[in-house]
Formats: sequence, structure tokens, C-alpha cells
Amino acid sequence: MRDYAKLQKDIQRTLGIDLSAYKEQQMRRRINQWLDRHRLTSYDELIQTIVRDQTHREKFVEYLTINTSSFFRDKRVFDVIEDTVLPAVSRQRRPRIWSAGASIGAEIYSIAILMKEARFTPGLLLATDIDEAVLEKAKAGVFLPSHINGMDAKYLDRYFARTPEGNWAVSESIKSLVTFRTHDLLKDPYESHFDLILCRNVFIYFTSETQKRLITNFVQSLNPSGYFIVGSAEQIMDPGSFGLQRVSYCIYQKPEKGGQSCEKEAGPRHR
Repeated sequence: MRDYAKLQKDIQRTLGIDLSAYKEQQMRRRINQWLDRHRLTSYDELIQTIVRDQTHREKFVEYLTINTSSFFRDKRVFDVIEDTVLPAVSRQRRPRIWSAGASIGAEIYSIAILMKEARFTPGLLLATDIDEAVLEKAKAGVFLPSHINGMDAKYLDRYFARTPEGNWAVSESIKSLVTFRTHDLLKDPYESHFDLILCRNVFIYFTSETQKRLITNFVQSLNPSGYFIVGSAEQIMDPGSFGLQRVSYCIYQKPEKGGQSCEKEAGPRHR
């Protein structure tokens, strides 16, 4: 018998991950697929395996936290980031930027490349994730060809080198701009005074109550006029209830103090 309520408690105890914050149907399906793939017959056997086998535990955590990413994922969003968001946050200061749920680091490295191209100097480019193993991969900065599919060739030429295995290694000039830290969105304190926060394709796995709590935390971490960006399946239906205004597709802004209006909504490129 697969007792999901007991599994939630066991996962919390052994891994420190609160499954109750995630949508049960989605998470149960993923875990059952893992059991079937590894020929585990019960949740109890899963827990026994991750306790005694560190490699299995690390792979399970990576699978559970759904680490999927690629450079410049969703061109429509990155066009607005490049044309509107980064110039706005870099206008008067060195911006603090946070990629939450950063996975393998492709998102924050994409931001770093755009900053480098525009000759903007960041105050902080922070990438966080709950999974320490995946952050080590991000720090190494070596990516599969699938991670860079569709990337502008000029970026590959300037900021990447081909490895003997046929992968792509990001340059030290980009890696040196980024700070990586382990962070659990559900229980760790949030830093503040950010000018841009990206948390994309993370909310879809959480319950609506957890989503609301996390959005509130992120908004509190933003400077006035700071931007908050979510994934294409996570658009905020009532941004005003969180103290945000919509700027563009998936992109929101925290108004200046005193209720001043945000930037005019950015449209598509005409180039």
C-alpha cells in the first residue's frame, strides 16, 4: 500500500522537503513514476533506499525538485528583459538580481550575458535552489547542447567554449558574475532590496495557498519599482492584490512608494 500521508512525513524527516506545499496529484504521480522506474514496491522501500544510498538520494531530490532549464528560455520574455527591464533597473544603480529556483543556472547566466553585452555592472546576480547537487552543476557551468538550443551564435562565440565531450562550458567572465547559494523557498528567510526577481516554472508545482505566500514574500523582497517575473503557466490573475502591476507577458512591477504608476507595458519587438 502506498500511504502518501506517511510518505509526506517521512520525506520531511529525511530530506527536509515539505510535500504538503506541492500539488498532491502532480507530486504523487512523479514519485510513483520514480518507484516504477527503479523497481521499488512501496514508499517505505523508497525511504529505506534514500537513507542508505546517497547517490540514489541525490538523484531523487534532483528529480523531485524538477530541474529543467535552458538558456534564454521563452524568447518573448527575454526580449522584454533585454529591452526594458535591465535598462530600467541599471539606470541609477548597480542592480541586485535574484534567480530563485535557479536549477542548473542557465537563467542567471543568460541574465549575466545580457548584462555583459549592455555593459551594465550588477551589484549582485544571485542564483538559489534547494538542491545542492544541481547548484554544483550550475557552478561548474558546463551545459549539454540541448540547453543552448536556439541561442544566438554570437553569444556562443563570445561566452562559451566547446568541451572534448561535445558540451558547452560558459566562460569565466560570465561565471565570475554569479553567486550561488542553497535556499529553500518554503522555510528559509528571503533577502531584500532586489531590483529584479525571477521565479519561473516553480509555482506550478505548489498549491495555490503556497503560491500566494511565496509571491507575498517575493514582493516584500523587491525594491520599489522592482520587477518580478514568473513562468508562462504561472501568470498572476490579480497582481494588485499583491501590490504589483502588470508590465508585460509574465512580468510584473512593484510601484514606487506613494503609488506612482509603473513602466508602460512593453510590447513585442519590431525589428
